[in-house]
Amino acid sequence: MSTNPYQATETNGQPALTYQRISATPIEYLKQSYELIQGNYMLFLGITFCGFLLGSLAPMGILMGPMFVGIFMCFLAQESTGKVKFDILFKGFDQFVPSLLVVLIMIGCNLAATLVCGLIMLVCFLVIIGIAQTGFSPEALGVISIGGFVLGYGLLIVVSILSVVPFAFCFQLIAEHKMSTSDAVRTSARAVRHNLMPLALTYVSFSFISFLAALLCYVPLILLLPVQIGAAFIIYRQVFPRQNATASVGDQMSHGQFEDPA
Repeated sequence: MSTNPYQATETNGQPALTYQRISATPIEYLKQSYELIQGNYMLFLGITFCGFLLGSLAPMGILMGPMFVGIFMCFLAQESTGKVKFDILFKGFDQFVPSLLVVLIMIGCNLAATLVCGLIMLVCFLVIIGIAQTGFSPEALGVISIGGFVLGYGLLIVVSILSVVPFAFCFQLIAEHKMSTSDAVRTSARAVRHNLMPLALTYVSFSFISFLAALLCYVPLILLLPVQIGAAFIIYRQVFPRQNATASVGDQMSHGQFEDPA
């Protein structure tokens, strides 16, 4: 019997995770995200804004990992029970080390990709200088220069996004399954490999929407923040269907494990 190509390896005695293919429908993901949180939108707005604010206070993004994990724990609670408390955000610090290591690996991959693109752009610039010395007209040289800059900048953006796409599900996996760094990265990368094109197109679309929102004095971007993070959670849940054998944060809340003492 052939093995399931969408079957993740078993890690740390946990049940193996299966992952599914998805389609590139960014607007639908945003719509489903809003439907998930619309009853608690203002609470999620506060959670995501506070998470990003606290995550940006420390250098190298060392607090951003735990904040992402905490934010996704809130979405897990919303998915399970519809009851979310602000202090669940800080439960992300319980997974500080694995989430921090994921952030550092992401930064390293992004820097490497940026350096490679920078070297390519430098070589192209030197080629343009060489062309200029062969007697090209200033008009033709200007067109070549502008075209090269646009292509180089576009390449830089695409490569920068692609360099972090393999980590798309790491924080969600840590939040829901308490995975180690290596298990989360390996499981996420394996699932992304089978969904690379739709994920890349979806996250490029999200980046473009965020860019347009930021042009309007950043206020729409802040209001869009919980919906976009929720869309990332919706994508995660479609790729990794909920495991009945694994108790989620929301299930733990329903059993009182996160309830404040009376």
